[in-house]
Amino acid sequence: MVWKLNDLCLHCVQQNLASYPNLGSSLPNVYKERLIERLACHDMLFPENLSHIAANLFSPTLRHINLQRCDQATDRALQLLGQAGCKLEVLVLNRLNNVSDVGVQAVTSGQASLNTLHIKFLPKVTQAVLGSIAAPNLQSFSFKTNTKSWCSTATMSSFLSKNRSIKVLKLGTDVEHVPVIAQTLQDSLEELKINFLAMTDACIEALAEHCPNLKRIDLNGAKNIGKESLIKLFQACTQLEALDLGYCSRLSASPECEVLWTLPQSLVSLSLCGLMLQDGQILVECITRLPHVANLKLCGVPGLNDSTLAQIVEKIGPQIVELNVSGIGLNMITDFGLKAVAEHCTNLERLHISLLRGVTGSTLQPIFLDPKRAAKIRVLSVNSKLMDLSTLDLIVSSCPNLETLDLSGLSDVTDAMVVSLADHAPRLSQVNLKSCKLISDAAVCYLSSKVPLRSLCLSGLHTLTDKSIFCLASSCPRMEEIYLNGCACISPVAVQYLRDCCLGRLYASHSIPNAKPNQLMAKNLDTGEFCRADLL
Repeated sequence: MVWKLNDLCLHCVQQNLASYPNLGSSLPNVYKERLIERLACHDMLFPENLSHIAANLFSPTLRHINLQRCDQATDRALQLLGQAGCKLEVLVLNRLNNVSDVGVQAVTSGQASLNTLHIKFLPKVTQAVLGSIAAPNLQSFSFKTNTKSWCSTATMSSFLSKNRSIKVLKLGTDVEHVPVIAQTLQDSLEELKINFLAMTDACIEALAEHCPNLKRIDLNGAKNIGKESLIKLFQACTQLEALDLGYCSRLSASPECEVLWTLPQSLVSLSLCGLMLQDGQILVECITRLPHVANLKLCGVPGLNDSTLAQIVEKIGPQIVELNVSGIGLNMITDFGLKAVAEHCTNLERLHISLLRGVTGSTLQPIFLDPKRAAKIRVLSVNSKLMDLSTLDLIVSSCPNLETLDLSGLSDVTDAMVVSLADHAPRLSQVNLKSCKLISDAAVCYLSSKVPLRSLCLSGLHTLTDKSIFCLASSCPRMEEIYLNGCACISPVAVQYLRDCCLGRLYASHSIPNAKPNQLMAKNLDTGEFCRADLL
């Protein structure tokens, strides 16, 4: 992969900001916004730059601001942004350790055009900032802090009454606010995500009474909710599209599990992950009666086995787009069950079969032997330890639209497989090769030169050196995260170089307890190869 010309130009401006005194008048608005974000990602909002940024980039025409994980984003920076008179539509403030209520209030006060506002994990911010937010068109709001209890019911009620158009609400709070949320937002609310662990039947009933237009709700871990309240919710919310009932332990046994027969027929996405439902017949019946369900997550459900999986896909296989039957140390799904998946799920785009002990994947080969079906595959997680090598060869060579691939733990994956993957999957952006110990620098360098990587896991590959990191730095400017734990031959200096070369902020996990302290990699100018300079 190569850098785009506009990225190269912006990178040059970013590194030489003071050399462009008339930047504000010559740079289009979209590039101003992009440059502000990248300056924050590379910790370049220091005082010497800030005055130049405020004079040239902070302008009334700004509409989208995204500041994340930048300790140099301070109250002063947000005050200058607020004073610029911009009419923001999207504002994201995430993990800014040096921003307090003063800064957030300065940038949100009077922003009536806001459509999306995310304020997440700002340790110095309190509930007081909610008082400065009044946007009649605000549709998506996220507010999460590091403290468990951060907002009174009165404050929440006052905030919601000034922002009644919110459709998507994500709060890092407990369930005591659910009744006031339901009563205030009513028909407007379409998606709610809070800490549902302590969710009660009374809260569910409040949503059922006031919020008929709910489309997405995540009840993962809500162990106290039961049949009667959920029936009321399902009867009232006839437009529900996505539902997560994972680990709702009260629903695992009869008679509470009978609520599954009443799931809304509008559902497109359903997760029952970790629901200890033993009754396979109820599992089959509750899923196969859903005419629109396309995304199924059934990890760790005891009622799921080869027989019940076959019954499900025989009836609704052609409508399934995503199927996750990954096990959690279970051995209930075998190649026989996956044979039914290959036969009936003709429109699969995303398939997860991780941690299935007895699976070789050989019965899935018809999917990859059919060019039309293989071209539909975008996400694969196939890290079951007994995976058949011929199946893996098919996977890496037959899926031209593959975007995400997880092969972690498969010790038989070779450089040749990675090279074939790079040649046949040009859209690949996320790869997990954790503990694929046969992989070398050559494979990683080839992969980085061919595909637009954004996320890469190489943990446990002890033979990799800084050569891989330098190749990633030169070829993958849009990398967002990389995992290198245990890669003792990769130096922290090389990882920092990769961070500097990436356009956005790179999250790098690189724990090396046994690293060689004096290791130094350098480029041989005669051969172009990277080698250990400390051994010369």
